[in-house]
Amino acid sequence: MNTLIVIGVLLVLAWSAIYTISYGIWTFRENKKGGIALFILTIVCVAIPLYLLWIRK
Repeated sequence: MNTLIVIGVLLVLAWSAIYTISYGIWTFRENKKGGIALFILTIVCVAIPLYLLWIRK
């Protein structure tokens, strides 16, 4: 796999994780269950593509 593609995927994953975590922190102040769900969503949305990248290499 091209190194540039891997770096691009990692940058997109990092950006989406940071955005989702910041929204999760904001939501956690008002809605604890919603904030926890967003943290779980972030973990799953980052873990699956990283796992697939690991398998592919």
